[in-house]
Amino acid sequence: MAGELGAVGEGLFEIGLDKGDTGPLRRGYGGDVANVCVMAARAGIGARLAARVGADALGRALLAFWGAEGVDVGHVRIEAGAPTGIYVNERTPGNAHRFDYHRRGSAGSLLAPEDIAPAFISGLAVLHTSGISLAVVGAATTAAAEQARAAGALISFAVNHRPNLDGDPEAVLAAARGADVVFISAEEAELLLETSAIDEVRGALGHDPSELVITLGANGAAIAAGSEVLTIRAPAVDAVDAAGAGDALAGAYLAARIRGLDPEPALRRGVAAAALSCRAFGCALSYPAGAEIEALAERLA
Repeated sequence: MAGELGAVGEGLFEIGLDKGDTGPLRRGYGGDVANVCVMAARAGIGARLAARVGADALGRALLAFWGAEGVDVGHVRIEAGAPTGIYVNERTPGNAHRFDYHRRGSAGSLLAPEDIAPAFISGLAVLHTSGISLAVVGAATTAAAEQARAAGALISFAVNHRPNLDGDPEAVLAAARGADVVFISAEEAELLLETSAIDEVRGALGHDPSELVITLGANGAAIAAGSEVLTIRAPAVDAVDAAGAGDALAGAYLAARIRGLDPEPALRRGVAAAALSCRAFGCALSYPAGAEIEALAERLA
């Protein structure tokens, strides 16, 4: 599968803290589709992002981080009239976490269809979007998917349904039904489709994507690709923070597929990346290098 990975959505600056801690805050970088680009770039695939950030210190920090990671930021617009969005990643007892978002009126929410330039679409093997993209920048997300499909790219969609964003469940399911590759967590499947059994999810979608990945948290992930259905168990790691693990899985999986690997070895790399990402705080900052993913994926075989 020749070409690069493109993603449309928002980038967010991450502030990390522990519940009740009075020490220094941790800085980090997030936004679900931006995280996918970072993981794909670390896995050795060309990745480009269409987004907006503010003309402020946090926007500059995001651009610098993405650029240093090898993500093409030539299609990220700087918005002078709005701030860069922020989220707080609070680690709670038991190594769980909660997110608090400060994104209303953010630069990221202003991404528009006219920001999706032909040069962004050109050469894409896969365009990746999500339910968050739909909720925050729906018109731009739809425009990008239509253009990418017309140009011959595959469409990847992570359900990432967030009721607190007033995301429309029917719009999310419609986008999933129109995608070639779908990522959905077991919890989301239960919420939206009242089942997390992979064959039943395929039936409930009313559409059989070429590749359907159900993430199972600490238990790994399951995939249905054609007639093949299998589960990859997650390896045990000393977990610190699971934030962003699903994005790491999607990024490593898509990178492997673009490199030409079959779904099963691609999912092993996705599960390996997700597990390794849980060893450190934060979202994209915690992502492993490509060589480490490859080594663990071989052991998972």
